[in-house]
Formats: sequence, C-alpha cells, structure tokens
Amino acid sequence: MKLSDRTIENLAKMVTGDAQRFPYRTGSELTKFFKRCGLSFVHDGTTRAKWTSERLAELNLGSAQSADLPSADLCRVITELFDPDDYEDHNDDRADNKGLVSMEEYATIDESLPALNRIIARHGLVAYLDESGRCHLRSTGTGVSTANLTQQTRPLSAEEIVQRQKLAAFLDTASEDDFIEKVLVPLFQRLGFRRVSLTGHKDKSLEFGKDLWMKYQLPTSHWLYFCAQVKKDKIDSNNASGSKNVSNVLTQARMAIDHPIFDSETNRNVLLDHLFLISAGEITKAARSWLVTQLDQSQRRHIIFMDRDEFLDQSARILIDLRLAEEPPTTTDDNLSF
Repeated sequence: MKLSDRTIENLAKMVTGDAQRFPYRTGSELTKFFKRCGLSFVHDGTTRAKWTSERLAELNLGSAQSADLPSADLCRVITELFDPDDYEDHNDDRADNKGLVSMEEYATIDESLPALNRIIARHGLVAYLDESGRCHLRSTGTGVSTANLTQQTRPLSAEEIVQRQKLAAFLDTASEDDFIEKVLVPLFQRLGFRRVSLTGHKDKSLEFGKDLWMKYQLPTSHWLYFCAQVKKDKIDSNNASGSKNVSNVLTQARMAIDHPIFDSETNRNVLLDHLFLISAGEITKAARSWLVTQLDQSQRRHIIFMDRDEFLDQSARILIDLRLAEEPPTTTDDNLSF
C-alpha cells in the first residue's frame, strides 16, 4: 500500500514535531530518530519539514510485508513516532527552558495517536498501542496487523553488532542452563510467547526431551504449543551415521513429540505442535539431513532448527538492551566483613 502525498506531508509534520501534541525534533534529533528506525538518513541542514517529507516519500516506495499495509520502513517510523521517552524528554526540555509547558507545546500520546488515525483512516488503517505501549498498524479491511508480521531481515545496526558480539562471547563460556535461563527465556518472551517455562532441566527424569516449553496465541485466540531442546555444543553426525551427539538429539526429539505437556492454565495435558532444536554452536548439514531422514513424515513437520548464527542475528535485534553480566556490588564500610 502506498500512502497519498497529503498523508506523507502530514506524517512529516508529526515526525518533525510541527504538528501539535507531537515532540519537536531538531535536525540532529531527526537524524537520531531515523537511526533508531534502522535507517541511515542524515539531516543535511535544509528545511526540516521538506527534508523529512522527501525521506518519507522515499520510504513510501519501499516493499511491504502485506499488501494491506504501508512499506515496512514506514511502519517502523510510525512505531518509533510513539516512543514515550521522546514525549517525556520534550516536555521536560520545555519545562526546564520556560518553567511551565503551555498546552500548545505539550506533547502527549493520548492526543497525538488520534491525530495520526484521522489522517490514515482514508487508507483503511488504524494505529493502536499494545499492552507494552508499542504502536502497531492494522488494516480495518482484512485485519492484518504489523504485530502479527515477522520482523523483516535487515543489516544489523552498530549497536546491534556490538550486542551480537557480547552474546557470542557469552555463549562461548556459558553453561547450558545459563544459556536457557539468561538468553532463551527473555528472547521467547519478547517474541510474544506465553508461559515460557523451564521443564525439569535439573531433574532429567521430568524433562522428556524438553528443556523449556511455551505457547503462542493465534489471532483466532487458539493456542499453539512449543518446546525447545537446547544444546551447548555443536550438533554433528559422523558421516551422517548418527554415531555422534545427533543420535542423542533424535532420541530426545522423539520423546518431546510423544510426551504431552501439562498446561496449568487450562488444567489439562496438551500435545506439542512444534519443537525447536537450538544449538549454541553449529547444526551441520549432515546432522540436519540425518535427523529428518530418521523421523517419519508426521514427526518431521514439528521440527524447527535454530543454530548459532541464526540465533545471534535474531537476539541482537530483539535483546539489544539485555545485560548478560551484572555489575559487581560496590564495597562500602557497611558491608565489610571486618
């Protein structure tokens, strides 16, 4: 879907803060704003409104993940437009400079979101905030929403590259339990999975091939159940014979598929829909091929592979603010042992 020129012009005013109730952005702040959207635009010192309108017009020509939604880049811009930190910073800055913020200068999401909806309604779109306060776009015709679309693959930003390196260093030294608890659990939680739970990893008798399980709600309100089998080391086979650790993975995968999960929310046992095979190292092509040939057709459709590179690329974007190591406690006179 391509937005009209008038909509792009109005959207540009909202981005620059020339529209009421939106935070004002200088040229340098516009550069930072687009950088947060994963875009490399740098304000060149020209008129802010004209420059921003031209950049949005370029994004309007980009590819979309759905024919009923604007381009993926424009969707990211609209999502970033309602970052609550920008509104707080704007109001605090005005209060520091003028003492009391006038109603004309006051920025608030409660009034800016309806203003956006008035200009995109003609395109059959509505913007809304989810439970975490993140803005999404939804088509009023088909109901497709940016909240239900997978994140489009794009190059990692500088900050994400640094985070990827930190995650890689963590995987090199972390135990399997640390990998699951400190990284995988928050990753799946942020991806929208519910009830992300460890399943007896320390008590192997209760594990049945599952290191953790979770469930995901479809737009129809139905639930899909997932579990993950996690390996710290590389998953490999010896000439595709299965004589290495891949044979153990196969045994655990069959156990996970055959044994039901108890969902305490519904108070019943449920069968698994999909199984993630996750490795902090590589999952070799030989191992993948051997696994799928050993599983029958009904079992094969349950398996989703995720190796080190795929996991790091996903996590670097989604867990950009994850702290893997806590700061050591500050030593004071009060906590000395003597």
